[in-house]
Amino acid sequence: SEKGPGVLHPQRIELPGFLNTPPRCPDNEVLRADEKTQTLQRIQDLQLLVFACRRAKKQREEGRAHFGLGVLRDNLGLYQKAINSYGDFLKICQECSDTQGSALAYHCIAVDYQLMGGGITSASEASDGVGQVKPNPNDQGPAGPVVKPDLLRKAITYHNKHRECADSVGKFVAHLNMGLAYAKLGEKESAVVNHQYALRYALQLRSLEGQSLAIGSLSFSAGMYENDPDKMRKLIERYIELCGALKQTRNQASALMKLGVLASEHGQSEESIQYFQQAIECARAQGDREAEKDCTVRLGIAAGQAKMADHLSGILQRSVIRTEP
Repeated sequence: SEKGPGVLHPQRIELPGFLNTPPRCPDNEVLRADEKTQTLQRIQDLQLLVFACRRAKKQREEGRAHFGLGVLRDNLGLYQKAINSYGDFLKICQECSDTQGSALAYHCIAVDYQLMGGGITSASEASDGVGQVKPNPNDQGPAGPVVKPDLLRKAITYHNKHRECADSVGKFVAHLNMGLAYAKLGEKESAVVNHQYALRYALQLRSLEGQSLAIGSLSFSAGMYENDPDKMRKLIERYIELCGALKQTRNQASALMKLGVLASEHGQSEESIQYFQQAIECARAQGDREAEKDCTVRLGIAAGQAKMADHLSGILQRSVIRTEP
């Protein structure tokens, strides 16, 4: 795949451990059977806590319980139910004039809408009794996941609400995620503007990882700078530098392969061969057999194109020599 791993997925804000919220699993990661059972038990416990806090009029504690329910439901892939929990959390934050809490609620709601609308998740709200989320065939089209514009528009609305009341880190995440959502909708100009804002905040924060995410999103999103290959190449080269600094070998392999594809598209066979060879070495070092195989196939095509170009050039030269008086 030419996509940088994780680059094109919506980013989540992680809370510090001392807040004692449930740990969040990576989106679209399937829980083991025992983890699902434990998660369902924790959901039941938090539902009882919500009821107890409401009776005791402990609003903030009730709000934290609603947030915990949202995280646990996210872990099960039950994004619509999670949105409902974050909505309850948001309502309490607004009643308590908790701006930071409201920003967090907007962010969580936005990401869940984006996951459902961008086709990254194929989970339905169906459960088999132990929390097993089942794939929804309606979320898959002939060419892959189906994009749902209405849900992506909702995601953008909530990302904007998050941006309006967030700190610099929150603004970075909001712009990055909005850029990804606009790219999914095919609105390239809006996507580029938001990724550029995200990069600006990452530079202000002096965050190499943030710069890597923003530049990676600009480099790998479909159609970005397709009419400006030099700009694209410079972006990817900077992305490779950042991957090296962050020791993200797998991401480097994807970026080198992208450079190879760009060089190949513009008839630079020798350069494309070098990029694909480097990508193979990176993929091999990472143990990524799929990427290694993909790069090897592309390397073979590039080498074939180079030989064909030399062959045609030789034929043309001989033809010129023969026609000379």
